[in-house]
Amino acid sequence: MYHRVGESAHPSTNVTVAQFAEHLAYLADNDYAVVPLGDVVAWLEQGAPLPPRAVSITFDDAYTSVGSEAHEMLAARGWPYTVFVNSEPVDQGFGGYLSWSRMRELAAEGARFANHTHTHAPMQTLTPEQVEAELAIAQTRLVEELGEAVYQSPPLLAYPYGEYNVAVMEQVANLGYLAFGQQSGVLGPYSHRLALPRFAMNERFAEMDGFSLKVRTSPMPIERSAPIDPVRNTPQAPALTVTLAEEGLPVHGLACFYGSERLDPEWIEPGRQFVVQGEANLPVGRSRYNCTMPMGNGRFWWFTQLWIYGAAGS
Repeated sequence: MYHRVGESAHPSTNVTVAQFAEHLAYLADNDYAVVPLGDVVAWLEQGAPLPPRAVSITFDDAYTSVGSEAHEMLAARGWPYTVFVNSEPVDQGFGGYLSWSRMRELAAEGARFANHTHTHAPMQTLTPEQVEAELAIAQTRLVEELGEAVYQSPPLLAYPYGEYNVAVMEQVANLGYLAFGQQSGVLGPYSHRLALPRFAMNERFAEMDGFSLKVRTSPMPIERSAPIDPVRNTPQAPALTVTLAEEGLPVHGLACFYGSERLDPEWIEPGRQFVVQGEANLPVGRSRYNCTMPMGNGRFWWFTQLWIYGAAGS
């Protein structure tokens, strides 16, 4: 998941042109199959086939550099991508965002588009009526302007800032959406359809060692985890209970991290269910527990649980 390419004034949401070029070259040189996001959804929902080493590329917010930098680099390889659009800044003609006419040009060359709400407000701060309006306005404007280049069956949503809560998830589900966050991880059969992970890239975390590690990971086979709701009302780091979906996994190599803390799993059912809990209080904003387990050959299973405390959208 990217935001900007070659916009150095915004390093927290930008990758350099050189970094992006290196990412694409690595995918090509190592036989990854860059596929439309719709193909991944069809695999998740219907069991449709995917090629080995399938990767989808997405951009949030529809910044101009998607059209001025990223598109040409992707089109040169014939690779698809998806842009999640928040429609208000486009409708208002704000600087730094793709116009509808430019998006139509990109659509004609294979780009696809999906919902990122109308105003980009953190959805867990909105009333149910506001959530419905955010999605309806954005989806209507997308379809009006871009037609069949918009994912509609099912409609796809990327949560602004990757933030949500259980109430939002339930409402989004009732409206028929599949939804993506920004928490790190790989899509798999057990992925929650209302909090699908993506590896977020920016200048700090886009170097090739990290990128190559992430694209080589597989989804940790997790049957369930609790709590699902990332929003916390107190600063105490939560206890996270994880139930693995398979027996006989190499759990001796399981490692979970919370910032600089390494979390020791407490096994409730050896080899199948464990609990981890951080010691330090949650910081204001977003944080996460990351768990990995070695697969061999330098590859890992990966799972991330998002936490949100205090300020939203920071």
